[in-house]
Amino acid sequence: MKKFQSAIWILTGLLCLSLTACHKEPLLSVTEPVEGETAAASAVPETISETEPQATAPETEAAAAIAPVTPEEDALVLVTDFIPQVLVELKYAGEENFTGQPIYEFQDVYLRYGTVKKLMAVQESLEAAGLGLKIWDGFRPVAAQFKLWEVCPDPTYVADPRKGYSNHSRGSAVDLTLVDSTGAELEMPTAFDDFSAMADRDYTDCSQSAARNAAYLEDLMEKNGFTGYFGEWWHFADSQSYPVEERFQPTERAWYYADCQEYITLRREPDTAAEELLRIPAGEEFQVLGICDDFAMIRYSQTCGYVLRDYIQTKK
Repeated sequence: MKKFQSAIWILTGLLCLSLTACHKEPLLSVTEPVEGETAAASAVPETISETEPQATAPETEAAAAIAPVTPEEDALVLVTDFIPQVLVELKYAGEENFTGQPIYEFQDVYLRYGTVKKLMAVQESLEAAGLGLKIWDGFRPVAAQFKLWEVCPDPTYVADPRKGYSNHSRGSAVDLTLVDSTGAELEMPTAFDDFSAMADRDYTDCSQSAARNAAYLEDLMEKNGFTGYFGEWWHFADSQSYPVEERFQPTERAWYYADCQEYITLRREPDTAAEELLRIPAGEEFQVLGICDDFAMIRYSQTCGYVLRDYIQTKK
């Protein structure tokens, strides 16, 4: 009996040691990984890779379990994350604009979240009528605005960046048109970037169908908090004012991973003092959407935010 009791005590002791070992605190825990954590940490890309990402990527269990974070009103967001039905054809990403040349290289449209919410209401009203929106231009980087001014230094059509930036560079202006349920554009007074008198909001010098469609779009946008520019039937600005965004540069989407020892911190703003949204474990993959100085704007699971570029690496 004594031998049996001794065996029980020995087994109990071993079990306690095992449980203690399982709950032992990690030897190293940091908010941001320090330099030299991995051999590849010093190989920081000078620019974000423009390699086309795969259409889809398997989402890890850790990423799938994370609830999306609601952006601040002034946050620049990917419009299609919130209005997936909207069609996007950025004219300044190609040659089909008044300059005849690409002004920027990215294909995604960004706007302030507050502006996107108003656009969501417009899209919902249009869907009830069997229609939708197609966006031709949204957020426009400051460098792109300077490029436009070099090509067309006329303040009637291009905002002079030396005197005051376009609302496009504030992320609160959008160029768009109406489409039917098949995605076909409705008749409008002119094509995009037409600088003739027919492009204004007079609507007396175009067909009745075009006038009706343009007036319908204008009325719906204004009811939802936008103001139209008289000289361009396609241009609307949010009535809410936002500051010029001089740092963010969208890029072609690319897949990266967290190159660190334990995790990298996803923050609400591109600042190490900004609010922490979540932590991304080492090796986890995510899409890089743009760059902002030393930070990259990324989408991890259903949340967009900023991480330090020093601790991410492109997939090979």
